Amino acid sequence: MSGTADSGAGDVARVPRLVFPLVDRAARAQQPMVSGYVARLRRRSPDGTPAEVIAMLERQFLVAVTGTGAAIGGTAAAPGIGTASALALSAGETVAFLEASAVFVLAVAEVHGVHVHDLERRRALLLAVLVGESGSVIMEKATGQASAHWAKALPNAIPRAAVEQANKQLARWVARRYGARQGAVILGRLVPFGVGAAIGGAANVAIGRAVVAATNRAFGPPPRAFTTPVPPLTRTVRGEVLG
Repeated sequence: MSGTADSGAGDVARVPRLVFPLVDRAARAQQPMVSGYVARLRRRSPDGTPAEVIAMLERQFLVAVTGTGAAIGGTAAAPGIGTASALALSAGETVAFLEASAVFVLAVAEVHGVHVHDLERRRALLLAVLVGESGSVIMEKATGQASAHWAKALPNAIPRAAVEQANKQLARWVARRYGARQGAVILGRLVPFGVGAAIGGAANVAIGRAVVAATNRAFGPPPRAFTTPVPPLTRTVRGEVLG
């Protein structure tokens, strides 16, 4: 039987070649961009509570992933679009879904005042949310305490070794469940005559809602009020709006 290092490498190898690298790519989302996104929502509703801002984040996330799923599903009925092209577009949609999920999860973390800068810990956060309830159970065990709101402990309270071990387990769950689920969704999107569009949109709604539920469980109830004022509007030297 191989050693610990070989076992870890084997776990990673079981993750679909597409999903795992994209989770890492999504986990590298820049904190200033996420902070700017939350700041824009707060300026749009200066008196909004954290709960109201999170509700806006949820709506925008679901609209984004639903629209993308329906658009890709509809390609099966478009003249001149073959199965290979539709599969390629579905792969691209998976990229967009993972990146949208990363921005959503990190934006919710921003509202909670939780900043996860370490890549290994961001990977754990995103993988656990994608896996859902089983991911939460794995991360709850990593905290060493019976707390459902494990994400708040992720930046500092969970030892890095525990995070790395949790990622190995989460990788296996992604390979077994998320990859299979996405494969079924992709095939469903290839159904012609517009049915694929309905399947694509409905599937992304279901998966998107699962991401929202897992995120809410990970962080728990939002704070009653923001502890910082609404960030002012700033600009770059080129006049482009930041934040």
